[in-house]
Amino acid sequence: MIGRWLTSRFYDAFLICAFLVGAPRIFYKVLFHGKYINSWKIRLGIEKPKVKGEGPLVWFHGASVGEVSLLAPLLKKWRAEFPEWRFVVTACSEAGVHTAQRLYAPLGATVFVLPLDLSCIIKPVIRSLAPQIVVFSEGDCWFHFLTETKRLGAKAFLINGKLSEHSCKRFTFFKRLGRSCFSPLDLFLVQDELYKQRFIQLGVPLNKIRVCGNLKTFVETEASVNNRDFWRKKLQLSPRDQLIVLGSVHPKDVEVWAEVAQHLNKLSTKILWVPRHLERLREHTRLLAKAGVSYGFWSKGASFSQYNSLIMDEMGVLKDLYAAAELAFVGGTFDPSVGGHNLLEPLQKEVPLMFGPHIHAQSVLAELLRKKEIGVPLERGSLLEVVEELLRDEKKRQRYLEKGRDFLKGEEKIFKQTWEILKEQIACIKI
Repeated sequence: MIGRWLTSRFYDAFLICAFLVGAPRIFYKVLFHGKYINSWKIRLGIEKPKVKGEGPLVWFHGASVGEVSLLAPLLKKWRAEFPEWRFVVTACSEAGVHTAQRLYAPLGATVFVLPLDLSCIIKPVIRSLAPQIVVFSEGDCWFHFLTETKRLGAKAFLINGKLSEHSCKRFTFFKRLGRSCFSPLDLFLVQDELYKQRFIQLGVPLNKIRVCGNLKTFVETEASVNNRDFWRKKLQLSPRDQLIVLGSVHPKDVEVWAEVAQHLNKLSTKILWVPRHLERLREHTRLLAKAGVSYGFWSKGASFSQYNSLIMDEMGVLKDLYAAAELAFVGGTFDPSVGGHNLLEPLQKEVPLMFGPHIHAQSVLAELLRKKEIGVPLERGSLLEVVEELLRDEKKRQRYLEKGRDFLKGEEKIFKQTWEILKEQIACIKI
């Protein structure tokens, strides 16, 4: 008991010191970028979040956008099968909170930023909400958050668990803190054997750990056949036209593709350019003009009956547009400062995937796709040759499609396994 009390005081002191060191940067972001303005009262415990209604409460938490987003299929499934439960979703970053608001507020979840993990701030919030279950996404387990929920009798689970080599070494060095952070968890559903061994190294009992796979690459697949017909008609594509959708492109992607666009257009190939940032359209059009590529803007009524290249200057339609294509390229992968965007969306729309050499922002998923030869990696020097071959060879495109379908089925198995384990735990909760 004394050891736990000392650990708590040491941890509080560490957080206060870290806050003081980071204070100048925090205030700079508040003053010049407007960050934290809407969340500081909850972060500091001045404003207490409230959850409406009655019934058992499950609290999901993820650090930021990626960790919060992967919760979507689980939360939807939970809501469908256990409608009596109330939901809280928190994140540490403002971007994570905005993502959670967009994804989960329509489902009835209460969303807010996680209060600071100082004992005097977080503990009253937990006592007020009194969750029956807390689900941590990937590894963002805060000491006082976890220990207080366990003290109140809640179950605590880690899903899609991982532990980096650096974190493992740090927790091994501060052995007591490592044990205190993770030992209260009732169940660890981890991504692979490597992460399992790292948690064991920190003293987590073997019987608490199960390897389920990586949930981050699972997204529920939607039917795309009708979307394909709808968009091909709307874009005014003829049956013989072959379409390449260049999704979430940055100027460096545009520069590479502009070099080969005119040659591809001679093969009855149409190109749809979908910028990642509309505010950078001027850079895109300058690069296209420099390469001699003529284009039209979707917002001005242009279509492929008039142009071989079309710029989609409307947000929020990219995923559906992929369905209209013979080939899809994911942008940011020719820009080393970006490192790629969502590589799964073309596969979910049953379109062969292409990407450039810079995929570090999607490194886990990209490595899986490369290993299974699902996506087509492109290099600037050989891009035209590779794309021409894919356009000519329908059987080759079909092979990539089959591999993509198999991959998505495997991801679905990972989700189902994770859900079934959680479902068993939910059934054991006394309400």
